[in-house]
Amino acid sequence: MTEVNEVNVTGGRNMAEGEGGGGGGGLGRIIKLIVILLVVVVVISVAAWAVFTFLLGGDEESSLPAAAPTLREGPAPIENPQYLPLETFIVNLADGRRYLKTTLSLLISEPSAMAYLQTRLPEVKDLVISELQTLSTEQLRDPKERELLKQRLLSRIESLLPDKGVDWKDPNPVKKVLITEFYLQ
Repeated sequence: MTEVNEVNVTGGRNMAEGEGGGGGGGLGRIIKLIVILLVVVVVISVAAWAVFTFLLGGDEESSLPAAAPTLREGPAPIENPQYLPLETFIVNLADGRRYLKTTLSLLISEPSAMAYLQTRLPEVKDLVISELQTLSTEQLRDPKERELLKQRLLSRIESLLPDKGVDWKDPNPVKKVLITEFYLQ
């Protein structure tokens, strides 16, 4: 009769894979296990930090007695503020390509200074228009330049106030120039 010889075609890989060793497969599993453990440790650490910072930190602060609110720095608030609206100004800008439409108001601390400026309102408006027409589009886009504009306007308007013979207590009754509307086109 004929003899049958069995040949193992897989080359023994089935045995090695079933046993968990050989061919570097075990080392790959160990590295994967270490990486997974590291990720789990990092996630738990971040979660613990977040709980401690947001939950426990908030409880400690709320258990403390409420502190008195801090006052903002700067001049004290005006007891009876007066607002003098200067209406809307539409001017061509210095670069000639665009125009500005803005509405301004003055914050005044003294009622008598308010009455004085109301009688001089055409002069105030003339000062404002002449100052606005000197500006360029780039200057008006810069917030710092707008603040400088307010300071220049304040200084020019204060120059209209008399130095002597005034009946108000505050030597500088015009406190702020307020921009209540601002369109650049």
